[in-house]
Amino acid sequence: MELADGSRKRLEQTGSLWLGVVLVVLLVGIVNYFGWKYHERFDWTASRLYTLSEKTESVLAALDRDVEAVVLMDAGDELYDPVRELLARYEAASRRFRVRMVDPQKSLIEAQGVIDEFELNQLNVVVFDVGGDRRVVEAVDLADYDYSGMQMGQGPTMSAFKGESAFTGALLELVEQTKPRILFTTGHGEMQLDDFSQRGLSSLRELMGRDNAELEEWASLGQPAVPEGTDLLVIAGPTSTFVEPEIAVLRGYLDGGGRLLVMLDPTLAPDGGLVATGLEGLLADYGARVGDDIVIDPANPLPFFGAETLFASSYGDHLITRSLRQRQLPVIVPLARSVTRADGVDGLEITELVRTSSEGWGETDLVNLDAVEQGDADLAGPVPLGVAVELAAAEPEAAEEPAAEAAEGAPVEAADGPSTEDEATAGAAQPAVQPRSFRMVVLGDSDLASNGQLQNVPNVTLVANVLNWLVERDALVGIPPKTPEQVRLSLSQGELSGITWLVMAVLPGLALAAGAVVYRRRRR
Repeated sequence: MELADGSRKRLEQTGSLWLGVVLVVLLVGIVNYFGWKYHERFDWTASRLYTLSEKTESVLAALDRDVEAVVLMDAGDELYDPVRELLARYEAASRRFRVRMVDPQKSLIEAQGVIDEFELNQLNVVVFDVGGDRRVVEAVDLADYDYSGMQMGQGPTMSAFKGESAFTGALLELVEQTKPRILFTTGHGEMQLDDFSQRGLSSLRELMGRDNAELEEWASLGQPAVPEGTDLLVIAGPTSTFVEPEIAVLRGYLDGGGRLLVMLDPTLAPDGGLVATGLEGLLADYGARVGDDIVIDPANPLPFFGAETLFASSYGDHLITRSLRQRQLPVIVPLARSVTRADGVDGLEITELVRTSSEGWGETDLVNLDAVEQGDADLAGPVPLGVAVELAAAEPEAAEEPAAEAAEGAPVEAADGPSTEDEATAGAAQPAVQPRSFRMVVLGDSDLASNGQLQNVPNVTLVANVLNWLVERDALVGIPPKTPEQVRLSLSQGELSGITWLVMAVLPGLALAAGAVVYRRRRR
């Protein structure tokens, strides 16, 4: 009987042990399954270096084909870790996106295969491949570097990581079937796309080229209409007047659902006022009033510059400025005029994009600019520096009203035409096809989009957001370059000596003292 009890006890112990093992295995399996199916990646960097923007998430969500990103980069390269981590976020966000890391130092044969497959002539590149169509992103496009420390014998440091902008731009080129066509007017002293000076637009052309846009110049004088297929027309900093036939062409373009970006500078005229561009009346008819003034903001001056150069971080509630408003990033505006809502314009949604502080004003006395102060005739702050305009959304009842009237109206006889029922049906179906409505952005400064000012990250974000919104890429707004963390520890000779004594003598001495105390207490 005792043997039977012992056997039963051993059996129960063995069974309990195996049951516990099975339960632990099941628990680990369940945790791993849910961890695989429902996982979350965190970004603990202060600048949110690896957090994907809404634009990137929208592009990844819209992928309808498999994309492979092949990283051909040395693991010891400074860009290797941020590129790997960022592309891992892309891969986690879409099942159609796959990443393959190839280290030419460790996998020479595989690296040579990648070079032969994609016909590469250099290393340190990221190749995006979609069914044979590919885009190559070079290492020079992934980061900006600060070389100021080289005079002190230091190496260059990464000042901005542009990986997300470059990668998402490459994806856009692959997945979009057409490129938005953006025309820049010429013939009125406008800024030029092929100008590499501080006031040129070569950086803007490069920026939008990465977003899969086609930028061209167009001489508007003598043209009967804006060319067919134009997705956006840009007027950047004109210094002379548009003639009436050109204004008529622009008006017809907007009436037909065109998209227009106008950047007007306060150019001083010999008589003390501002040079008239001929656009002021047209813009007022479409909801934007351009002031005859120069904006001053003593509360937000830019160091080492005059009072007319300011930075602005007060933004309106609009898709264009959402990312800037959330992060409170200031744009630099070298010289601007006010742009406000025009009076007497109905049926338009007009949103102020960026404003000065409440202490700013629009200076109207342009003759005495040496000692400016706010007067009664000046526009009081906060002063808007730009507005976005589009047609207000139509009420559903308004669209159905003509159909209802046609259905309830008296029959109309027609010899050979359609019946009354057919007319009512046609009238009801007609409002479903809505003509494209116009969009317009007016800014009181063009220099904020120049080569000199696009070095400022918020300026890049604002300009890119404006252009993408105007070409109706609402979901693709806003990927600013991000500043990587540069963590450094600088210690003096005395501090180094103190740390050495602490580690080599104090801490071991404390451990020995604590051991001696414990030993004496146990001896007692």
